[in-house]
Parts: sequence; C-alpha cells; structure tokens
Amino acid sequence: MKKFFAPDYYIRTYQDLDIERLKQHGIKVLVCDIDNTLVAHDVKSPDEGVKAFIQQVKDAGMQVVLVSNNVKERVDLFAKDLQVKTYPFARKPLKGTYRKMMKDSGCKKHEIAVLGDQLLTDMLGANRIGFYTILTNPVAKKDLTCTKINRVFENMVYKILKFQGKLVKGEYDE
Repeated sequence: MKKFFAPDYYIRTYQDLDIERLKQHGIKVLVCDIDNTLVAHDVKSPDEGVKAFIQQVKDAGMQVVLVSNNVKERVDLFAKDLQVKTYPFARKPLKGTYRKMMKDSGCKKHEIAVLGDQLLTDMLGANRIGFYTILTNPVAKKDLTCTKINRVFENMVYKILKFQGKLVKGEYDE
C-alpha cells in the first residue's frame, strides 16, 4: 500500500537534519517549506541559522529549493539573498509544482527530498509524487487560521499513523 502521510525521516527541527543521510540516499535537491519549517509564518527574512543551514546543504553538493503555498511577494522577500530557486503558491499537496521541480532540476523523484512541518500538505504532496520526505516540528506554536484547521485533521492522522505503527508524534529518528 502506498504511503500518503508518513515521512521517511522524522526530526525535531531543520537544524537536526543529517545531511550525510540525504547524500547516502542519493538526494541531489532539498526542497524546503518556509513557513513554520524554517521560520514562523510572520518572519519576513531568514535568520542566521537558516542561512547557515542552507549554505551547509549547498556545501554538501545539494541544490536547495524553497517552496510555499504562500504568495510570491512573501517567498521572494524571504529568498532575496539566499540564491535559491523558489516555488511560491505551490498548491501543495497537488502534484503540479513537484513535477515542475523535477523538470527544472533535471532530477528523478528519488533524488529529491522535501522538508516540511505539515502532514496534510508537505508530506502528502511529496509522498504522492514519490519524493523522500522529512517531517519536522513547526518552529512556532502560532498558526494561520487555515493552518489551524489543517492541524485539527493532522492530529487525527497522527492518531491513525500511531495505531498503524507508522509514526508516533514526538518520537524522532536519530
């Protein structure tokens, strides 16, 4: 049975990402969600930690791409000095933007990883296309209204995944 919501790799924060693990899986592109994955949704620019993280991934020989369901102006402002490709208004979990990423990067689906904080958008979309998925905790407790609604359903999915023995919220991969 195809997985939809469970990640391949579950970490507390983007800072815990084991870049060597990604390289061992043959990952060439790391797609990072912005809002509540790298920074809180109301933070306009990347902090020094995010900048250092993106540089580490690049130094490891991987391409970094930013993706968001947010508007172009927000995504472009955030990415202004990062020198990375962006995909605003991605309409996750739909497959269109993910297909475009594959085409633009020239990579196959097994060479692309997605880092995100939501089961219903980030994990579902990336799993549906066949990318390697990395789930992280949201960086902020405060969510936008639409995300708050998603979190209600997400908590139901967490319960189902726990029952199935596929994922336990808060039990991270080492």
